[in-house]
Amino acid sequence: FMLPYPSQGLTAFWSRLEYIHSKVGLDVIIPTLDAELPAFLDLEPKLRELGIKTLLPTREQFTLREKGRLAALGIKSGILVPPTAVVNTIEELSRVHHRVPYPLFVKGLYYGATLAHSYDEATHAFYKVVAQWGIPVVVQGQISGEEFNIVALGDGEGGLVGAVGMKKLVLTDKGKGWAGITVNDPALLHVAKQFMSATSWRGPCEIELMRDKNGQYHLIEINPRFPAWVYLSAGAGMNLPYAAVELALGRKP
Repeated sequence: FMLPYPSQGLTAFWSRLEYIHSKVGLDVIIPTLDAELPAFLDLEPKLRELGIKTLLPTREQFTLREKGRLAALGIKSGILVPPTAVVNTIEELSRVHHRVPYPLFVKGLYYGATLAHSYDEATHAFYKVVAQWGIPVVVQGQISGEEFNIVALGDGEGGLVGAVGMKKLVLTDKGKGWAGITVNDPALLHVAKQFMSATSWRGPCEIELMRDKNGQYHLIEINPRFPAWVYLSAGAGMNLPYAAVELALGRKP
């Protein structure tokens, strides 16, 4: 089934979910798109009335991991975070290098990251992001090193149900992982535990990190859903989507 874009409004989104449920009978919904999460958070009580289970973060948790709030989250959780700033105007961007030195990434709230080595490049990226996603725009310092990701599942009480670490080996032209390998690194998994403990995160998430030349991990981004590469968790013997369904149904994974 196709779902309407959340930008079409909650009424259209809810109407479509009701139709799908009438056709096939939904037991559990696990959203996989960032932009859909706010709609599902708003509709969670109505879904519950229909008997459809979810495993969603709270609104507060969802807000905590926003790109513009990563610095505060880093302090709260004890995780290293690159210099980060939120800008709303081109004037703010012109001064941002005092807080975030070049080279830096210019990011949209939901998606996209462009590396800028100068103010001219940052300006071009800023207008592109605003055209696609609106304001605010997030600016983040570049950390040189190797890229790692974690797919993780939180129980909503500060506990880590499971996590699989992955090192990216091949990237697409947009910087997305195309090939990777599982990594067994206690320090990497410790970051996932720190995040869960600090936020009591409920449900799936993806934690993006850079490991610098000293072996320290820096938090780049937290996505509030399973990543496209989540099957690697099942392939590695830890079926996190299945565990998410069990949790949503009130069972112990």
